[in-house]
Amino acid sequence: MDDTIAAVSTATVPAGTAGRSIIRVCGSAAFDALSEIVTPSEPIQKNRITHCVVHIEDDLDIDGILYTFFQPHSYTGQDLAELHLDACGAVIEAILEKLYQFVRPAAAGEFTQRAFLNGRIDLTQAEAVAEIVSAANTTQLAAAERLLHGRFSDTIAMLRSRIIDLLGHLEAGLDFSEEDIVFISTADALKEVDSIRQQLVDLLDGSIRCERIIDMDSVGLAGVPNAGKSRLLNALLGHSRSIVSGIEATTRDVLTGLLKLEQIDCVLFDCAGLLDESQRDTMIDQLSHEASLAALNTAAVVLFCIDAGKRDFEAERQMRQQITAETVLFVMTQTDTVSSEQMARQQGKLKSLFGAEFLLTSAATEEGLDALKSRIQAELLRLRSSDREYESRHMINQRHEQKLAEAIKLLDEASSEVKAESTEIAAMLLRQGYERLGGLETEDISETILDDIFSRFCIGK
Repeated sequence: MDDTIAAVSTATVPAGTAGRSIIRVCGSAAFDALSEIVTPSEPIQKNRITHCVVHIEDDLDIDGILYTFFQPHSYTGQDLAELHLDACGAVIEAILEKLYQFVRPAAAGEFTQRAFLNGRIDLTQAEAVAEIVSAANTTQLAAAERLLHGRFSDTIAMLRSRIIDLLGHLEAGLDFSEEDIVFISTADALKEVDSIRQQLVDLLDGSIRCERIIDMDSVGLAGVPNAGKSRLLNALLGHSRSIVSGIEATTRDVLTGLLKLEQIDCVLFDCAGLLDESQRDTMIDQLSHEASLAALNTAAVVLFCIDAGKRDFEAERQMRQQITAETVLFVMTQTDTVSSEQMARQQGKLKSLFGAEFLLTSAATEEGLDALKSRIQAELLRLRSSDREYESRHMINQRHEQKLAEAIKLLDEASSEVKAESTEIAAMLLRQGYERLGGLETEDISETILDDIFSRFCIGK
């Protein structure tokens, strides 16, 4: 905590390019260390933005911007400075090498850990920082920001305050047990214990796990062998992830790739073509069919692919009956292989058979790929936004869930002891419940738990 530390807090600049990098320095010697390599255009002052020159070598300087934050009014609660530079990665490494002569490199999550230990944020908010850093799209980012804003912490603080108030009444009754004074009746105490417990139950049951928000949705491609799924997957991803062959049933395993859309990312996967019963000649065919069907039926969205040049659709009709995924988009592939007249007739026939409009695509010409991506994104966002409670419900992670469950159990036991008029035992259990909830924010946090939480951060955060 007393060391002065430094690290780059932005993403690594790719080789051969230049970009904005931020070097963060924190600790009592932060400004002294920076003065060894930086000449500001004016004396360093509290909470100022100053142009500066960074000295890398004797004949090599670079312009930068220096942001200064004096303790205790900084992110970490200590003196903190940020050096903003537009440079290539090699220059940033050279600056860090000079800076590390005066300070030590920061460990993973050490800046946020200091913010927590200095009381600038509570533990739940610290965990939210990690979720924000790891967010891969706007949906995930919004969920993490709601956790950072502290609504969950405020609710926990309110419930802990109610437990303390109840404890005060119960313990006052114990202290004056021989006096003819009733601080709280058994009925009122029981009502309050049960009310607090129910609020904790509602909080646990009504919260959304961060892991659910952060996990990416999956989008699967379904179709009979040689329906053009592999070509479509490669075209959507922008690189060859799946083997493309004219031989039927080339794909055997589930192949996945990250599909980056404008507002949300997803896992796109292509699996072995589904076979009708007559085609499952071997155990491998049967297992492959079952694995494909299981993967598709748990996907958020299924792309049901049919080759534009196909004439008989009985296999596709049987397959459609086996797919139980809630959201299915119908896609005609390889439209470049048929004429516009044939395609129009095919569209009408498929709509009649499957009761849906087909999106027209060609992996070869890239026709319809942008429209398909837009539909995939719209469906994924619709599925996310159907949980409008995201905007009002609390976000919790596995640690929060465990603490809440422990506190509920303790209040269950306290309720039983209040009924039995065992006030002293009830008070002990309530105090333990209070302490469990305190572990969510700042109190009773072991060093092991802290190390585990902050080890998940990247360096510079």
